[in-house]
Amino acid sequence: MKAKVSVEGIEEVKRALKEMGEEKRKQVEQEVYASALDIQTEAKGNLKDMQTWDLGNLANSILVDKLEGGLAADIGPTAPYGVYVEHGTKPHFPPPDALEGWAKRHGFKSTWPICLAIAKRGTPAKPYLVPAWEKVVNKFWKRIKEIVLK
Repeated sequence: MKAKVSVEGIEEVKRALKEMGEEKRKQVEQEVYASALDIQTEAKGNLKDMQTWDLGNLANSILVDKLEGGLAADIGPTAPYGVYVEHGTKPHFPPPDALEGWAKRHGFKSTWPICLAIAKRGTPAKPYLVPAWEKVVNKFWKRIKEIVLK
């Protein structure tokens, strides 16, 4: 799962930055990347604060990729279950093998009690990525405006 935020008018932004010069474009690229890293750090902290940390696989899988020549970024986990932690699940019967390691580390002799509980109730949403974006976004836009208007 990756959080994708698209900016309408990206071509206009690119043209405007080209007119402002290479120095401002580089400053904007640096700010985009720095903010993406801030989101990554916040998301990892959110997982830890919510005590969803087992081996750290989900947190360690949160990557930042530059896009649009550095004017955009993808931030999100490569762990396939990241979306289920963020949004939760409806009741379903999960594959017992997928929970085996977790169950053993947490003192369960079998995955069946966990599977049955998930089949009955699903799993609750534990948002970590969206709150990270929400914490960073206002500072990001403020710094972009400062760069563009100076």
